[in-house]
Amino acid sequence: MDETRVTQPPLTEGVGGFRGVGGMPGLAGAAGLEALVQIEPAPAAAPAEAGAPSAAGDFVEFYGLRENPFADSVNPAYFYRTDGHEEACIRMMLAVRHNISMGLVTGPSGSGKTLVSQLLLQQLDPAKYRPALVLVTPGMSRTALLREILGELGLPVPEGPFVRTQELLRLLSDHIIALHGRGQKLVLLIDECHFLSADNLHLLRTISNIEIPERKLTTCLLFAEDGFLRRLAHPTFESLRNRIYLRHPLAPLTAADCAQYVKYRLLVAGRARELFDAAAQAALHRGSGGVCRRVNKLAMLALVEGFLQRQPLLDGRIVDAAAARL
Repeated sequence: MDETRVTQPPLTEGVGGFRGVGGMPGLAGAAGLEALVQIEPAPAAAPAEAGAPSAAGDFVEFYGLRENPFADSVNPAYFYRTDGHEEACIRMMLAVRHNISMGLVTGPSGSGKTLVSQLLLQQLDPAKYRPALVLVTPGMSRTALLREILGELGLPVPEGPFVRTQELLRLLSDHIIALHGRGQKLVLLIDECHFLSADNLHLLRTISNIEIPERKLTTCLLFAEDGFLRRLAHPTFESLRNRIYLRHPLAPLTAADCAQYVKYRLLVAGRARELFDAAAQAALHRGSGGVCRRVNKLAMLALVEGFLQRQPLLDGRIVDAAAARL
């Protein structure tokens, strides 16, 4: 999990297959990408002597990396934008531009929904839009959700345990209308919305109803796991479902995308030379199912496994051994 843009940049691709990120051009293979991320190749690791690795050793140094390329964190420097992420961004930006009440991005945990929300934040022109990104937590009440939204907008939130939902909703409504008077529109990005209660889902529908005769004054972009679609199919959510004009399901990475994803992250971390051979790449995709977060976890475990075995190049056997530890 940045730059500001309104127009969706094209996803360009160089002959090496690496996608341009955030409007930057595609690159002609690893050399071009190396220039893009301004890699100063780390010195190659000295050949390790046989035997158990030193307790002071580390797989990052051993493989000539500047840092762990598969860390469990949202680092914008490592964003690898696939066709699926591109299409999700296009659809959600269309929802914003055309004043559609709601848009929806779904996908399994770790598929890149948060990545899409961050890419959208980069593209929303602050002169036209006022974005608010809210992370939903399990059991969040209506007042807690409204407090989060108001807090993200920098508005003073009434203190005390007995603040009514209607009071908070009125504050938000007044701010939405004030934004409209300044030529801006509120864009709510609700992450992990599969945790929202039925009451909160209906609250979002109410917020999306704030309008003037010509158009809606708010667009809500929802990001949820696949199970959220089963909830929406219930008849009680028909009105909410009818407001979601644009949606996009994020699919797992293909084998080809998975290989490029791993190479890209290694390049950003300073490693231009091959590290995972073809069999290892196939084992990574097979063991992770192509879900980005699982790819990261398995790739890091493979680096640790290879380091402990003092293997300079990772093969399918190493990855399979790492997969057994998932």
